[in-house]
Amino acid sequence: MAITEVKNKVILNTSKVEFICPVCKTKKLLDVPNSVIAEAKQLTTMSIAKGLVCDHQFQAFVDKNFQVRGYQRVDFEFESKEKEEKILNLNHDEQEENKLFENLILEGNYLEYKPRETINKNKKFLDNEVITSKKKEMTLEEIYNEFWEFIDKNNERFRDFIEKDLRRNQVHLIY
Repeated sequence: MAITEVKNKVILNTSKVEFICPVCKTKKLLDVPNSVIAEAKQLTTMSIAKGLVCDHQFQAFVDKNFQVRGYQRVDFEFESKEKEEKILNLNHDEQEENKLFENLILEGNYLEYKPRETINKNKKFLDNEVITSKKKEMTLEEIYNEFWEFIDKNNERFRDFIEKDLRRNQVHLIY
């Protein structure tokens, strides 16, 4: 279903797509530009940023019918480092102007400004780039939900999860 939306005198055709976080299962309807899906051959891979649906970043695979066909968690993120020499040479007004342009989203005739604030912790430097390490301890349930297909049905450690998991009782047809 297409929705015509007017943003700053720009007409954008979008469709509502429900995204579900693969980590915390939070659901949210988002407007997806029709032009993005129309240009894809099969599936469109969409990166869902932190804060858009929940506090997690993940990828969603959307088909031509605007149906989500799968999700993938992001294990590691690269964050770029601003070039300090450039900023030192610019005066305050030029710095603010440049920051505005860094957060522009251009999609066909569509233009949107999405400011983002990043806090870089646990920085490691490699070839003048910043690599941000975000390692999270996973619970046993999170490990099971991520890798349930690969866990043997007789595994003692995951026995409680296996017994309650409805996915294991479903018949899978192979085409």
